[in-house]
Amino acid sequence: MSDQGWTAPSGGSGRPEPRPPQQPQHPGWAQPGAAGAEPAYAQQPSGGWQQPQQPPYVPPRQLDFRPGIIPLRPLTMNDLFGGVFRAVRGNVAATVGLAAVTSLIFLVPFTALGAWVSSQEESISLEESVSSGTTNLIGQLGSYIPSLGSLFSTILLTGFLAYVVGQAVLGRKVSASETWGGTIRRIWALIGATLVTMFIYFAALGAILGIPIALLVAGSTSGSDGTLGVGVGLMILAVFVAITAMIFLWTRLAFVTPSVILENLGVGKAIARSWRLTGGQPFWRLLGIRILTAFCLGIAGSLITLPLTLLAGALILTGIPLDQMYVWQAVITGVTGVISGAITTPITAGLDALLYVDQRIRREGLDVQLIQTAQGTAGAPWPRAEA
Repeated sequence: MSDQGWTAPSGGSGRPEPRPPQQPQHPGWAQPGAAGAEPAYAQQPSGGWQQPQQPPYVPPRQLDFRPGIIPLRPLTMNDLFGGVFRAVRGNVAATVGLAAVTSLIFLVPFTALGAWVSSQEESISLEESVSSGTTNLIGQLGSYIPSLGSLFSTILLTGFLAYVVGQAVLGRKVSASETWGGTIRRIWALIGATLVTMFIYFAALGAILGIPIALLVAGSTSGSDGTLGVGVGLMILAVFVAITAMIFLWTRLAFVTPSVILENLGVGKAIARSWRLTGGQPFWRLLGIRILTAFCLGIAGSLITLPLTLLAGALILTGIPLDQMYVWQAVITGVTGVISGAITTPITAGLDALLYVDQRIRREGLDVQLIQTAQGTAGAPWPRAEA
C-alpha cells in the first residue's frame, strides 16, 4: 500500500497522520512559497528532482546617460527635437545671435544691390507694362538678388550649428567667438562642399529635363505637332522624376556639412561620408524626419513672414511704377531672409547635425566613445576650437 499523502507516526500513537492536502502542480514547476521561504523544488513526472527554478529574465532598463543635450543612445523623435531646442536655448549667442548677425552681414549688401538693380527698371505702371509687352527682366532680377545673400549666409549658419551641436552633445557650452573660430577654419571646405552639392543638383536636373526640353524646342521651332506632343509627354514624366531625384539627393547629401565641420573631411570625402551614413533602410527614416521638419518650419516661417508677404502682394495693387515696386520687393525679400535665417535655419541645421550623430551611434557605436569622453577615459570624437 502506497504511503503517498501520509506522514510518519508522531506522538507515539502508532497511527499514521494525514498530510495536509496540496494543490495540484504542473509538472516541472515548483509550488510558490511565502516570502523569505527556501526555494521550492519541482517534481518531474518520473519522480526525480531538478535545480531551483530560475526567475524569468528581465532585460535591464535602457541606459539614459546624458552629459549634454541628448541621451547617448539611438535617438527618438523627442530626443532629436528636444536636443535641438536645448542646444539653441543653451547657446543663444552662438546660434540665434550668430544667425542674425550673419544674415545681416550678407543680406544688407545684397539687398542694397538688388534695390539698385530694380531701380533701373522702366518707371511705368503695371498696366502700361502689360499693354506694351515689357518683360521686366531687370526688376525681377533685382528682386531676387537678396536670395543670393540668404544662400551665402545659410552656408555659414549650417557650419555654426554643426559645431554648436557637436559640442553640446558632449555637454559643452560654447561662446559666439569659439563657434566662429571652430567654423571659419573650415570655411573653404564648407564653401567647396556646398558648390559641389549644388552642381550635383543641377547636373541631375539637366540630365533628367534635357531631352524633354530639347524636344519641346525642336517641336515649337519646326511646327511638328508629333515632336511637340512627345516633348510635352516626356516633360510631364521628367518633372515627376526630377522631383523624386531632388528629394533623394536632398536626403543622401544631408550630412555633408557635419562631416566637414566635425570630422575635418575634405569635399569629396564628406560627400562620400554622407552617402554611406544615409544609405540603406535608414534612408526612409531620415527622409520622413526631414520632410516633417521642413513642413512644420515652413508653416511657422510663413506665419512669421505673412505680414511682409501680404505687403509685397499689396504693392501690385497700389499702382506705383514698376521700378519702385521691384525696389520694395527686394527690400522685403531681404528682411524676410534675415528673419528666416535667425529663426528657422538654426532649427533645420541643428536637426541635421543631430541626425548625423544619431546615425553614427546606430551604425558605428559612437555612443560608446561619447560615454568614454564624458568619463574622461577617451578623447573627443571631434575637435574643440580655442575659445
